[in-house]
Amino acid sequence: MSTVLLRLAVRLHPAPYRAEMGEELEDAALAASAGRGRAAHLAEAASLAAHGLRLRLGLGADSARGKALAGLVPLALALSIAGDLAFRILQADMFRRVLSWDQMEQAFGIYQALAGVALAAFALAALLTGRVPAARGLGTAAAAATAWSGAVAVSHALAHQGSTLWLLAGTVGPLLACALLWVAPLRLAPGPKDRTAWSVVAAALLALVVLNKVPGSNVWGVTDLALLLAAGLAASRTRPAAWAGLVALLPLYPIAAFQLSQQTGLVFTARIEAGVALALVAAVVVFCARGWTALRPGHHAAGGDGPRGDTDDGPLPS
Repeated sequence: MSTVLLRLAVRLHPAPYRAEMGEELEDAALAASAGRGRAAHLAEAASLAAHGLRLRLGLGADSARGKALAGLVPLALALSIAGDLAFRILQADMFRRVLSWDQMEQAFGIYQALAGVALAAFALAALLTGRVPAARGLGTAAAAATAWSGAVAVSHALAHQGSTLWLLAGTVGPLLACALLWVAPLRLAPGPKDRTAWSVVAAALLALVVLNKVPGSNVWGVTDLALLLAAGLAASRTRPAAWAGLVALLPLYPIAAFQLSQQTGLVFTARIEAGVALALVAAVVVFCARGWTALRPGHHAAGGDGPRGDTDDGPLPS
């Protein structure tokens, strides 16, 4: 069974790479999992399959996109934890006056959801200390717990004519964060430095405070931040960091998009208009600042701000 899985995983690699390295990959995976049980074989097969998909997507460890993705995964996972915990706190605040904890377990799978948050936090800790296989295993367990919670909540909502879209939106974010753990070439990329680790933890705590400050604030917090990051796409110097931020916010988009779709009236219109206007102003400032810097005498040689700057500059410090 393990040999069949490994062969299937090898087949996910691009044909030229598979023809040259297929047998070596399979032999190395078998040697790494020898005598370690079925779980080790499954882990090696999953890692090998993820490696093949990364090569097909152009996200190898030697590519600029692969390095960028590996650098932002800790931040994306931290934001996912903050967003998921904020969603569970909001859920508890909304229903604690009418439902007991046991009833909330039956309605929302709250215990499985909190277990998913805890497992994701352990996965983040493992990732920040350079233990990539442990981080992926814990992240997968977190995703399974979250999916279990989502299945309980959706089945209860269908039986009682509740809102399933809200529950699905709250479940998708942590699953996306787990997918990023496998998609990024983490095992072949340098581990996070202490400064990066502290920055990621600080960002998670700040996000948790912001997302819980006012019910529904995650709508505007995520929307305004995404718009401001989009403004950073106006200049080549800020573009890599802007793309990194937009991808790092990926786990927060589903629930924010759902709640945004529920907003109506003048308040909704005013907030969107204000966010767009702020993003446009920021884009103009970024563009003008780039032009002013480029025109400063002796700042750098002509053409030094060309396309090569985008590939050399990493989106996040590692």
